[in-house]
Amino acid sequence: MKKTLCTLGAISLLAASLLTGCSTGAADTPKGNAAQKPVINIEGVVTAVDEGTVTLDSGKVVLITDQTEFAADPDGGRAVSRDIAVGNLIQGYTAGDPDAEKVTANRIWTNAAPTGGKGGKLAVNFEGRVTAVEDGRAALEDGRVVLTGGANVFAPDGSPAQVTAGDYIQGYAENPEGSEIAALSILITAL
Repeated sequence: MKKTLCTLGAISLLAASLLTGCSTGAADTPKGNAAQKPVINIEGVVTAVDEGTVTLDSGKVVLITDQTEFAADPDGGRAVSRDIAVGNLIQGYTAGDPDAEKVTANRIWTNAAPTGGKGGKLAVNFEGRVTAVEDGRAALEDGRVVLTGGANVFAPDGSPAQVTAGDYIQGYAENPEGSEIAALSILITAL
């Protein structure tokens, strides 16, 4: 009887340890399986890129290594570019502490250039009403000048557009400070 109880106890402990081992970390690990949604615990707009280091608008620093996978969202299926640029929206996963100031990305699910209009996201760090436009320079009511020559400009519906006097614009520039702003992206929010 004592031997049977010991055997049953050992089998119970073995079964419990196997079941516990199978579930360890299962909820935390993203799978490349199309039936499962990707785990995203890194997200933000890129404000700086420097040799494998990406800084987000929140101040978080993301390390991109040779082991970082660029994997498409199973729902979208589009390839994800390894070329991360300032202004891009990135979403990814780290197996480390996602709340740390510096994390290593295991996967990047989204690396999208700023777009405007419906369904797109645009990082915004300047805005204002345009009072005049001349030679790629849009003057704002507050006296600042937005240089539009190198910018992607979008209408509210996401189509390409041109900035005109009277437009209310929002946009992104690497350096939005000062009296002249070299815009990278502009969204016309009110025509």
